[in-house]
Amino acid sequence: MAAIKCVVLDLDGTLLNRDQTISPRTLRSVDACWAHGISIVLATGRPPRAVRHLLVTESLRGYVIYLDGALTIHESDGIVYDHRTIPASVSSRITQSVLSADPRSIISFEVQDAWYCLESPVADEVIHADSPYPPPQRVDKAQIHALSPTKMILSGNVNWECVLRPFDPAVQIRATPDGALIQVMEKSVSKESALSRVLHALGVDPAGVMVFGDGLNDMGLFDLCGYPVAMGNAVDALKRRAKYMTDSNDDDGVAAALQALGLIP
Repeated sequence: MAAIKCVVLDLDGTLLNRDQTISPRTLRSVDACWAHGISIVLATGRPPRAVRHLLVTESLRGYVIYLDGALTIHESDGIVYDHRTIPASVSSRITQSVLSADPRSIISFEVQDAWYCLESPVADEVIHADSPYPPPQRVDKAQIHALSPTKMILSGNVNWECVLRPFDPAVQIRATPDGALIQVMEKSVSKESALSRVLHALGVDPAGVMVFGDGLNDMGLFDLCGYPVAMGNAVDALKRRAKYMTDSNDDDGVAAALQALGLIP
């Protein structure tokens, strides 16, 4: 195995256990890697407001890739390293098309770490009623048309394939299997492209990177990095791409692999 210079960690299902916390053993193992000069990078689909309470030690306050690669922040100094947005002209046309197809659709925007929702009676009733985070700021059509979003989130009864496919050349569209929730981001956004830029900044070759993940959105990271490690709870497709499989996130899989593979004592 090549010398590992960087460890990349997905959050949900990987670094975090089912209680959405980092176990003491896992945190000690990550801190030990960092103390030995190994860079730690987090890569998640979450926005910053849903992550920063987890950054409890200096080892976790380096580069954090948020929103599946659309936003990268160096957290120790708060500097936005990279931010990929949908142009306001494009997001405005998408918004108009969605509402024309179905006025009951719920439209919200992530803009860096701010969350905006287009005012509507339906949105007031259903959007993230059980979320532990503050609700989105309600904005009118003029305000939302002026925003250049990091991510658009669409839900409701819209026939999304028919409405959104004309925008496919400009954006990427991700939908849940039932089509109930659609996420729209700038075309080039991915965890792996964001990580490539971070590794360039760190001066680290991808061959010297160990990456941990559990879901399909980690597949590109596994293809990029020299030493991919699949969690015991990972999807089968990811396990087939891994060089090593470890225990589940509830069984300190990250710590177990770092120790078994010799990165920490």
